[in-house]
Amino acid sequence: MESGATTVIVALLLFALIGMLALTVDGGLLWTKHRSIRTANDAAALAAAYSCATGEGLTGADGMADSIAQSNVADAVITQPSDYSPGCVVEGGQVTVYFGGEQSLMFGPAVGVSSPKPVAASATAIWGGAGGASNIAPLMLSLDRLSDCEIPFGTTLEVGVSRCFFWWDNGTPNDTTSLTNAEWGLVDLTTWGVEPLGACGGNVSQSDVGTWIEDGYPGSLLIDPPPVEYVCRGNGFQGNALNNDINGEAGEVLFFPVNDPSQQLQSNGTLCRPDSLDPDNLDGDCSVQKYAIIGFASLQIAHVWTGQDAQTMCNHPAANNGSLRCLEAVWMGFQTGGLSPNPNVPNLGLFAVALSG
Repeated sequence: MESGATTVIVALLLFALIGMLALTVDGGLLWTKHRSIRTANDAAALAAAYSCATGEGLTGADGMADSIAQSNVADAVITQPSDYSPGCVVEGGQVTVYFGGEQSLMFGPAVGVSSPKPVAASATAIWGGAGGASNIAPLMLSLDRLSDCEIPFGTTLEVGVSRCFFWWDNGTPNDTTSLTNAEWGLVDLTTWGVEPLGACGGNVSQSDVGTWIEDGYPGSLLIDPPPVEYVCRGNGFQGNALNNDINGEAGEVLFFPVNDPSQQLQSNGTLCRPDSLDPDNLDGDCSVQKYAIIGFASLQIAHVWTGQDAQTMCNHPAANNGSLRCLEAVWMGFQTGGLSPNPNVPNLGLFAVALSG
């Protein structure tokens, strides 16, 4: 009699133990699978949006989404057709993808829970003209020398209110205000996404700069994957032509790539940090070849001042008034990962994609 009762108790305890194992172990497996599926959906949505923005069409976008989803989760399958609004068009839009998979259970079947279990998710991405405008200033702003604005995360920055001043003085090579430590400098956008050991080449023409500022750059300027995208330093000096290009946009918002000097590179692919970040000269005497872009600062242009006017208007102790340039602008925000897309703005070659749900 006691033996029979013990057997029943042991059986009940064993059933309860297996139930707890099913809850913890199988629950953990399902949660891990869900996170993987969610990541696969996010990646697939971005891939589909990017494909539409580059004109690959609906078939290309669906194929890219499927490939990217399966590269993240091997058994990922479409659970329902992707939804494109207003369609997979270059001008901009929104896409929602739906992918799922299955997860086998270890202990669930022992307590009557069927296996495998379906796991599904969805993700939405948008693409379009960058940030409501396509105006790009091919001038990097240096993260560690950004005047009183402390871009990008200054605690006193106020969108539409904070006034920012950026210096460019190449008159005295050994001065702290020289072009070597300039707060804004020319960028060769044609090399966007260059590898650390990739080649950098010719000069950026005055015509190119004017076109990029006025009409946008005809290609992708995304930072993918984060946190940095490398781009070659532009060669040459454009003087008053550059001033005129920027002053022609007075009152407009331009997007400036922001460089992290702690990650910028010299030609051999090694770091080339400013003395302020490398007091022991660990990088040696180096020359910057590639900027490390971490995002875009949007600035409403007020004016570019030169010479004595720059010294007066921007309150800068210039060592050489003739070579000094000062950009005066109003802070309008900072965007990582590229530029925020706006499907309602014409896509003039510059576009961005972003997750929205």
